[in-house]
Amino acid sequence: MSRIATLLIAVVLAFAPCIAGSQAYPTKPIKFIVPFGPGGSGDITARLFARYLEDQWKQPVAVENRPGANGLIGTEAIKNSPPDGYTIGLASGSTHAAAPYLFKTLPYDPLKDFEHVGLFGVLGSALVVTPGAPFKTVPELVAYSKANPGKVFFGYFNTSSQVPAEILRARAGIPIEGVSYKTIANAIPDLVSGRIQFMFIDYVAASAHITAGRFVPIAISEAGRLERWPNVPAVAEFYPGYEIMAFLSLEAPAGTPRPVVARLNQAMRDAQADPAFKEKLEAMGLRLTPYTAEQYREFLVKELRNWAGYAKAARIEPQ
Repeated sequence: MSRIATLLIAVVLAFAPCIAGSQAYPTKPIKFIVPFGPGGSGDITARLFARYLEDQWKQPVAVENRPGANGLIGTEAIKNSPPDGYTIGLASGSTHAAAPYLFKTLPYDPLKDFEHVGLFGVLGSALVVTPGAPFKTVPELVAYSKANPGKVFFGYFNTSSQVPAEILRARAGIPIEGVSYKTIANAIPDLVSGRIQFMFIDYVAASAHITAGRFVPIAISEAGRLERWPNVPAVAEFYPGYEIMAFLSLEAPAGTPRPVVARLNQAMRDAQADPAFKEKLEAMGLRLTPYTAEQYREFLVKELRNWAGYAKAARIEPQ
């Protein structure tokens, strides 16, 4: 036997357990880390996908919420997990596109520290107020803010809720102030009570509150109006060029075997084609995007460039 043949056999034997394990995957429960609190779009999407995986793969999928620091805490936990496919994590525009421009140091590299599995979808945000708010339109919000400097506050709990308001402040030149919350659940009572006057909330999280009459949408962050809320204008109708979209995606720790990443990606795309799964997410405002892992990585690179522009427009200094 030649030396080259001997080396090839050694390589195959060395990687055989990994290959076999990937083919059998999954053989035990999976942990799904969500870097945000319960009730938001990420949490809802993750739980729907976890149930889908359980039905298809016949293995438990435990969703674990690890909120805090605009998603950095949970995202770092995903990065530091064993790269064996048994810990996966939700990512978003906040954690993987905006964070590099909002923080001077990050505990992870959005591109290098993860295997980019796939994209669930993109969605915009609704600018919501309470029925008793002193303004009911964007022009009224602008006028009221200018007439009452230092008295209008917006809440935010991640960058997707912060940056749209910051850019509105910059574009309209209004003296509004942001109030940071750990989770959306912490922010909502203050909006209801009037301690803060408005918030940008993604469609998924806002829908139930709007349907229940607790909140009123007065604008959206997309460039055009939505079919579901045809009477709600886009902020761009008052400030041309204004458009901010968020996204939800799936990540695994860097080094997760490629066959495992491929199987997870295929499961995502199968779920997006499943009528029940698709209907639930689209009903909440998520525009599904069944990308391959390679397409998602290209999308992420583009979003990193977009958020550099958003941060500059909003005049946000990294903290």
